[in-house]
Amino acid sequence: MKLRIYSSLLVVWLYAVLASSQTNPVPSEENCRTAITLGLDQLRIIPPDINQRDNEDRKKLLAEMERLVATNRLLGISECRTWTDILGKAFKQ
Repeated sequence: MKLRIYSSLLVVWLYAVLASSQTNPVPSEENCRTAITLGLDQLRIIPPDINQRDNEDRKKLLAEMERLVATNRLLGISECRTWTDILGKAFKQ
């Protein structure tokens, strides 16, 4: 289940960054913030065919990602660094 959630997030995040950076290939802070927001929104959606265990995993993952984003923003860490940290977690799963 985690792999499916991460795969969905990666697609949404990558699409968001690429779509919003058509004129500038280097992601901006705004593009990274948009990617983070879209990714978290995607995690908030409960798939209709999800079982209880997978839903609990989804909730844990969402809480972990929201904590990471909130902590990094509180510390003034760049949005693109946060996005990179999130993607790093996704690839380590």
